[in-house]
Formats: sequence, C-alpha cells, structure tokens
Amino acid sequence: MDNDSVITAVTDIAHPPEEVWRVLTDFAAYAQWHPGLHFVDVPDEIRPGTQLRVQVISDSEAGGEHIFTVVHYEAPRRFVWQGGIPDVLMALHSFVLEPHGSGTRLTESEEITGPAAAQFLGPGRSETEERYASYGRALAQQIEAGH
Repeated sequence: MDNDSVITAVTDIAHPPEEVWRVLTDFAAYAQWHPGLHFVDVPDEIRPGTQLRVQVISDSEAGGEHIFTVVHYEAPRRFVWQGGIPDVLMALHSFVLEPHGSGTRLTESEEITGPAAAQFLGPGRSETEERYASYGRALAQQIEAGH
C-alpha cells in the first residue's frame, strides 16, 4: 500500500468499542451525524458481500448514489467496504476500533486507487484529511449525546 494513496484519521473516543461500534454501524442513523453519507435501504444483516446503497453528499464528481460492498465485518473491531467506479477510481474504506485507555481509538482509512486517484488526492489532500478527521469528531459527539 502506497502511503500517498491513503487518507487516515485517528480519533480517540471516551467510550468503549462496543458503544462506538453500535453508532458506527447504525447505517440508518448516519444522516444524524455524518454530513457526507446517507445510507438508503439498509439491509437487516451486514456481512462480507453485503451491498450498501449510499447517497454521497459532495460538490465534487464523487457526489451521488453509489454502491459500497462490505469486504470485512468483525464486530466490534473492524469494518471495511469498497466502492467506486471500476477502472477509474476505487476506494477501500476501513474503520478499526481498538481499546485505548478506558475508551476507543478509531482509525478511519481510505485507500484510493485507479487512474483518477492522483486527481482525487492531489491539491485538496489536506482538506480531505481534515474532512475525514471531522467525521471522527462528529461520531464522538453523537456518542457523547447518548445516541
């Protein structure tokens, strides 16, 4: 994995992994805390191979409806999906939850590949990194609010 093709954000959350996992995997409630993803018709059971329909909220070409395929689902530790436009831009998006003190360290990473990866990650990389960090903070605030 080329580090230039990966965006990573680490967030420490003052709640145990099981609580973080509960909110992180409540796809129907993402719109309450995640400004960029709204899941549509969430399946009752999530496992590797499950397809998730997602409305990506963005001013860029990435906006619109997409299908993410679950690659790994290991409660309450690791969740990975993959999506994108084959032969153009693909993303492998992961969430890793690790006990950290009395809370959780959440590492959210996305590996971008394909011919359009450099354009996607190029000049706006620092803004993309900050946006991902803001998602972790929003998740922490949602948990703090008792949801």
